[in-house]
This record gives sequence, C-alpha cells and structure tokens, in this order.
Amino acid sequence: MLGPGIRRAVRSVIDQSLATVHRPSRLFIGPLVRMALALPHFPAAASMLVPILQNRWLERAGGRKFCLGMGYKLFQRDRPLEAWPWLNGVLRMQDPTIDEYLLGAMCLYHGLGRFREAISLLEEANERSRKEAINRGVANDRYRVLDSLWARHIGHTATIDYVIKLGVLEGRQADDTILYLPPGSPVANRFLLDQVATRIRVIEDPAQLPIGPSAVRALHFDYLAPRLPNGTTTYFWEAAAKVHERWRLEGRGPLLTLPPDVEARGRAALRSVGVPHEAWFVALHVREGKWDGRNAGLHGMLNADIATYLPAISAITRRGGWVIRMGDPTMQPLPALANVVDYCHSDLRADWMDVFIAARCRFMIGTSSGPVYIPILYGVPTVLTNWWPPAQRPWRESDIFVPKRLRRLAGGRYLSLSETLQEPFSWCHSRHYLADHEGVEVEDNSPQAIEAAVEEMLDRLDGTFDSGAEAAELQTRADGIYKAHSAFGMGQIAADFVRRHRDLVA
Repeated sequence: MLGPGIRRAVRSVIDQSLATVHRPSRLFIGPLVRMALALPHFPAAASMLVPILQNRWLERAGGRKFCLGMGYKLFQRDRPLEAWPWLNGVLRMQDPTIDEYLLGAMCLYHGLGRFREAISLLEEANERSRKEAINRGVANDRYRVLDSLWARHIGHTATIDYVIKLGVLEGRQADDTILYLPPGSPVANRFLLDQVATRIRVIEDPAQLPIGPSAVRALHFDYLAPRLPNGTTTYFWEAAAKVHERWRLEGRGPLLTLPPDVEARGRAALRSVGVPHEAWFVALHVREGKWDGRNAGLHGMLNADIATYLPAISAITRRGGWVIRMGDPTMQPLPALANVVDYCHSDLRADWMDVFIAARCRFMIGTSSGPVYIPILYGVPTVLTNWWPPAQRPWRESDIFVPKRLRRLAGGRYLSLSETLQEPFSWCHSRHYLADHEGVEVEDNSPQAIEAAVEEMLDRLDGTFDSGAEAAELQTRADGIYKAHSAFGMGQIAADFVRRHRDLVA
C-alpha cells in the first residue's frame, strides 16, 4: 500500500500534468508508462490515478485518449492487471466505441483470463447495437456489416471464411454481408481481400453503402463476439467451430480457388528459385512477433523459436518435398538448407504470393498467427504447433495440433487438460500474469514433438498413418474433456504428443 506522502506526491504530479497537458500525445504517455512500470507498487498507484483522472479530466479534450493510450500501452507490455483500470475507466465513459469495447474485452480474457467477464462486456456492446438498430428501424434489415478490423490483419480477413459459410447455411445472399472499409482503412493483404470479395460485398466508398452510415454500427457483426440471428452473443471461435462442423457434415467444399493466372505466376516464381514445377511443397510460418514490435509483450505467448522446426523441415525434405518459409524480413533467417526457400527474405514476397503459397501447399505448418487461417479458405490441411490458448481447439477435422503446456513453478507438475481449460489458464496470453499470480509457466513444444506431428500429417496424406489403439483411446478421452469444457472444434491432438504426455488427459 502506498503511504500518504507518496499519494500526495503522485497527486501533485497529476495535478501539474492536468494543468499543462490538454491534448496528451504519445510523447507524454510513453514516458509516463515507463515510469509507472518501474514502480514496485504500480497496481495500487493505477487504482488511485484512474479515479483522479476520471473526476478531474474527463471533460477536458484528450482525457479519454490519454486513458485509452495508457491502458493500451500497458496491455501490450504484458501488464494486463495494471492496464485494466484504465480501460475499464474508458468503458465507463459515455458511449464507448466498438474498438474500446474490443480492447477492454481483450484485456480481460487475453490478459487476465477472465473470459466470461469479457463475453459479458461484448454482450453489452451488442445490446447497445441492437437497441440502436431498433431505434433506427433497421433491426430486421437483411444486411450484416463487418467493420475495418476484418481487413487490418491477414488472419482477420481469412477468418471471414466462417462468416461467408454461416451466410450460405442461413440462405443469405452474398451481397447481404458487407465488409465496410471507410477511406483510409488499412488493408493487410489486398489480394486476399479481393478473393474474399467474390463471396461478399466489399465497400470502400461510403456513397455505395445501401444503408445510411448511421446504420453501420447498428448492424455491426463483431469480430470477437458476434450477435447471431437469434439475438444471442457468442464467442467467434465457438460460432466458427459450429459452422465448420455443419459445413463438413453437409459435404461442402472449400470456398475459394486460385485464378489460373495466379497459379501459373506462382509456379513460375517458385521455379525461379529452384523449385521444380512438379514438386510438392509445405508452407511454414512460425510467429516471431517482430513485425509489430510486440514479440516481448503480451502477444509473445504466441511466438516460437524457428530453430526448433529444423528437424521437421528435414522430415519433409527427406521425403522429397520442399519447404517454403513464410513471414517478413525481420524474422531470423534460416540456415542454407537443401529444398528450402526462405521466402520471407526473398524478392518473391508479394500479397498474392503469400496467398498462393498457403493455398497450394500440400499442408501448412504454423503457430497461432494469421497466415494459418488462409489454408482453410482453400481446403488445405494444417499442422498447428505451439498452439495457444488451450480453449481454442482448432476448427477442422483435417487439422492436427500440438498445444503448449502449463507447468507449476513450485514442484514442476504439469497441468492436465481439464485444468488448462478452466479460467484463467484457458484464455490467458500473459506469461507475466500467469507466473506472478497463478504460479505457472508456459512450455513451448520440443523439436521432437513438432517433427512427430509433421510426420503424422505426411503419413495421413500418404494414407499410411496408424495412430495405434493407445493413442486413439487417449485422443477420444481428450475429445470428451474438450466437449465437457465447451472447447469447440474438431482438430486432433497429435498422436505422438498425447502418447508421450498421457498425464495431459488423466
């Protein structure tokens, strides 16, 4: 607890700041965050600072922006416990935006593992949209509107796959689903967006909206927690899992195919770096997180070490395949290896080529990152390694995965699957919070586990795989545990991994 003298000093600093800074900028927020992180009792300090700002600054220009900026920066620095009071303060202000609700919910469940509270928050946002739709007379409108978030990252755009499929299963016309990108909206991959635009309506000119701009928010289909036609709010992972399962049961195929000219250009590009025309290849993407500077922060939980994938690469090339390593130039370069193209460090990189590789590979090896969602659109299977969070079981029956594991810092005991599927472990992305408040550390996959999962996929595609009775029984037990904890999806834990870690499903 902070003493009275420290409280007075902090209040004095804040009073002076409020008197002189009316439009706080990144130059002000950044140093304050760094100073706050150096304080040993920052959670207590944060709980005191937020009410001060709320009571004395909210009517001033920039107060909301300041609180949001503080919360966002703390969240990204893997300090969710300190970030939440600031973000919660913003949500208690008048008329929170969709992005503010989104960030608050992510802090709750990504940062603190409080999934049920996060969904309640998003239900609140959806209820506001529903009331707005009623007030504007568009509650029964046929349109479903996706906001610009769906185009900001390549994985978000690929996730539109399930929204399109949901619309098909509902009997919705393609033009009834609108992806609205106001002028200036960032687009992560224009080629993929153009592919998706063959199945929904993408609007970038406000004049082309078939509804008034004021109705856009009212008809908003949230990325994290969409409101379904029956009025209920659900987490997107659950909605997508159910859609993929029904899609499979009805025998429907992939949504997209590559245009012939793109197929030809892609093959020509690979030939230019030595890949024979008839060769099969596997795509590889291991998230390092350097592209946005967040690799050391909260989203670092999703990262992995590319060196641990070298045995898996060798397993592919021994069988005559090639490996195309995807990513961006900031990633750690691969050593020179036969039948391996370090595409992320090549001159071949292009938005269309990214999609070609993910769409035409034999399968993709990936981590919990955007590119692994592209193969779904084209019916390509995936091997999902270092998978996190535990409650997000992969959607498709064609996918196999290897989860990260949780281990007690005191004693070294591994948590069982049942334990990891409970809050806060089931959703938390914060190594810092899990270690300091729950006494656990997250263990990445071993090179042997990754290699065995890749060998399993190769054998499956060759028609020679036999998991054996023991692994089959353990996988069935895992299925039951996932269902008991409402962890939706059809992906299977790799057979070798579940055999080696029988305690996981104990």
